[in-house]
Amino acid sequence: MTSIASASGWHAALAGALLGLSLAAPPGPVMAIMATAAMRGRVRESLVTAFGAISADMSWLALAIAGAVAYLGRHPRVIGAFGLAGGALLLWMAWGTWQAARKGLHENDTPGSWKLGYLTVATSPFSMAWWLANGALLYTSWGLPGIVGMFLALIGYSVLFTFAFRWLGVRVAGAIVAVAYVSVLMLAGFGSYVAWAGLGLLRA
Repeated sequence: MTSIASASGWHAALAGALLGLSLAAPPGPVMAIMATAAMRGRVRESLVTAFGAISADMSWLALAIAGAVAYLGRHPRVIGAFGLAGGALLLWMAWGTWQAARKGLHENDTPGSWKLGYLTVATSPFSMAWWLANGALLYTSWGLPGIVGMFLALIGYSVLFTFAFRWLGVRVAGAIVAVAYVSVLMLAGFGSYVAWAGLGLLRA
């Protein structure tokens, strides 16, 4: 079947890692809780909150793959429709990230935990929509290397983020916001790519 430009091996892993970084960088509720905990010396609290959020992402991906790959493999135009929706969501997220980066990171007094991180992502309508729209499409295009690359990037960024705030405190906040601006470009690029691929599948 026709699909988005496929990749394998380290190319797929690199593509997944770049997408993972673009998703991890934007300021949001989980990041705010992590930053506050890390700046106060509670490194474990920050990390388990991040891992809870990542676990929820894994859950959404598993649901998307289990319920979609077999069916979508026989219906490329359905994948195309999902691709258009996923591209629109990424572009919308790029816009939201730009707005959030302008406001910067604000201190949050909510104590972090694995459960809080998990529920924040698991109950987010945006997270659900993003993974249902993009999970199967990315898996069928990049396979396991791309998915592994994405989650390794999420984990690596979370660890670096936590220790950056632990070691440098509030002085690193400006750098994180700068990274968020870079993620705007990455999200917009991926959004355009996925939407264009979706159009190609609809024309197949």
